[in-house]
Amino acid sequence: MKVIMINALKERIRRKELYVVMVIGIFMILFCGSNSTSITINGEPLTGFRNMFMVMHVLIHVVGCILAVILSINTIPREYERHNSHLVWVRGISQTAYHGGLAAANLAASAIAVGILYLVLAGYAAVKGYTVYVPKMIPAYLIVVVSVSLVSLWASVLSICLPSFLTGVLTAGFAMVGILHGFLELFRSIVGGASGLCISILLRVIPDLNGLQKQAYHLIMGEHVDAHLLWTALLALWVIATGLIVLRKKEA
Repeated sequence: MKVIMINALKERIRRKELYVVMVIGIFMILFCGSNSTSITINGEPLTGFRNMFMVMHVLIHVVGCILAVILSINTIPREYERHNSHLVWVRGISQTAYHGGLAAANLAASAIAVGILYLVLAGYAAVKGYTVYVPKMIPAYLIVVVSVSLVSLWASVLSICLPSFLTGVLTAGFAMVGILHGFLELFRSIVGGASGLCISILLRVIPDLNGLQKQAYHLIMGEHVDAHLLWTALLALWVIATGLIVLRKKEA
């Protein structure tokens, strides 16, 4: 399983989509961190460090989720399309270990990408003279990785039995609902009725990814962190991971 993961991770790192999205993400972070930015909240410019740091942190989370979708939806289907799986079966490796190794490579690639973006954010904090926040970014990074891993693992599990296009659509929807969790909660209370019920079901099933991002930000800023939300996310990660054991794909 370790060898499968390492080989798949090397392939993920070589994909140009990873670098394109990361460059765009880094550009957006640096743009928001520049003093000349015209971005405003409630008509006021985002010149304060905390406001700018918050916006940049949100961007890192969103870019990380996008990368998780891109890197994860084709990994397992592509391995079967190459008809290389028989080389795995003859070595007595189970489908669970095979799929688990590929999914782990997706998680690792997504975590590395988020880590690079976090280094950019740490550099911004250091340049602005807020080095006190840098050590706290290490545990905060792990929280964001949990959020991104939920998206990556969801895509990996779905790709076992669904076409890449459908996996991409469902994973993008999963990530979008998770990122907009707070907004959808407010919208649900406004619309009510059948629409509100459908939104409520989605919010109960899909983890609050935006909430996880907020907890990471609160941790950096020394504010209260909702441990219950973190444990709920880890439980959701475990539940999704059981799909690697339950689901089977026809062997090539």
